[in-house]
Amino acid sequence: MQSSRVMISSGELRSSQLDNLAVSRPFVQQIDVVFPSSEHFEKEFSSLVTSYDRAQFTLSELFNQAGHDSLANGSVSALPVTCDPDGTWCIDPRGVLTLCVSKQLYERLGLVGKKLPFKGCQELHVIKIPLRQNIESVAVRERQRMAMKAWDELRAQRGLGRWEIAYLGLVGLVTEPLPQVMHVRPQILHYDGVFIPNPGIVLGKEKNPEEWKEKMSEVFEWAGMVCLGAQRLRANDRVDPYVAVYDVPTPSQVGNLTHIRWRGTMDSEFVKSVLTTATSLATTCPSGDDSLTTVIMHSNPAAPVSCITPSELAEMKDTPLRAPRPDGEDTLCLILTNNTWISGQSIGKWDARWG
Repeated sequence: MQSSRVMISSGELRSSQLDNLAVSRPFVQQIDVVFPSSEHFEKEFSSLVTSYDRAQFTLSELFNQAGHDSLANGSVSALPVTCDPDGTWCIDPRGVLTLCVSKQLYERLGLVGKKLPFKGCQELHVIKIPLRQNIESVAVRERQRMAMKAWDELRAQRGLGRWEIAYLGLVGLVTEPLPQVMHVRPQILHYDGVFIPNPGIVLGKEKNPEEWKEKMSEVFEWAGMVCLGAQRLRANDRVDPYVAVYDVPTPSQVGNLTHIRWRGTMDSEFVKSVLTTATSLATTCPSGDDSLTTVIMHSNPAAPVSCITPSELAEMKDTPLRAPRPDGEDTLCLILTNNTWISGQSIGKWDARWG
C-alpha cells in the first residue's frame, strides 16, 4: 500500500486562498459535494454542468497545430486517455506541453529535460515545451517536431496508433472522425438516517492544535466514507464491532445527506463555479443554523503536472516534479461551515510539491 502525505490548512470565509484552488489544479477528474439534504442546495449544485471533447490525434498532429491561437495562447488543457508504456504527456493552461518518458525514449527523442530525482521510482525524464508562438527558435521547433514524429513512429511500430485525447479549449483543431462531446452532469444520491458531524467539531484549533488535527482527520475520513456510500455511517447499522471498528466523529447527529458527483475532464472555470456555489451557500446559512458542506476534488494522478500556483501560471515557472501514476493519489478535501474553511490535501509518493 502506498504512503501518502497530508497537509491541513484553515482560514476564514471568504478567502483568497480558496479562490486559487480552482486555478492551481488543471486536471481535476472528479468532484464530490456532500451536504445535509436541502432542496435549495441541491437545486443550486445540480444546475452546474460542463463538457469536454475526446478525439484521436498523433502527437505530431497536435504539435503541428500548436501555432493556432486557440491552442497556444488560450486557457487550454489536454491529456491522453490511453496509456503508453514509454511515457505520457499533458498540455496545461499555461500552454506548456510536458512529456514524462522512459530513459530509452528520452535518449531517442534527443530533447533536453530533467531526470526525476525520486528513489525507487522507474527512471523517468521530464521535458517541457512551451507552445506559445515566438518563444522557441525555428531550429528548436524543428527538433521538437522531429521528436514528436519519432514517438509517433515508435507507437505505430508497436501497434498503438493514435492517442485517445481528452481536451478543453482547443478550438479549431482538425480531426477525423469529428471530436466526441462528453457531457459532465451531476449524479445525485441521497442517504437517509446517517451520522453527520456537528459543525462545532471544526473549532478548537487554538486550544489544542494536535487534537484538532486529529479531529479534522476523522472528518476527512468521514467525508470519504460518505462518497463511498459506506453502510457503516447509517444510524441503524449493526455491524459486529470486532469486524468493523470504525467510529464516526464526535459529536455527531443523525440526519439526511445529499451527495452530488461530477466525473470527467473539467476546466478551472467549472471547478471555480462549484467552489463559489459551495462557499456562497455555506456563508448564507443563518448563524447557529450552519452545517458542514464538503467538497472533494480528485486530480488526475496520471498527468505529469499536478499543481500550478498563481505565480507559476503568470510567470511560466517550472511546476513541481512528480511521477505520473494511474494508481497514485492527488486529492483535496474542503470542509466549509458558516464562516470557516478547512482543507486536507493528500498526495502520494514521488511528488515534489512539498519538497
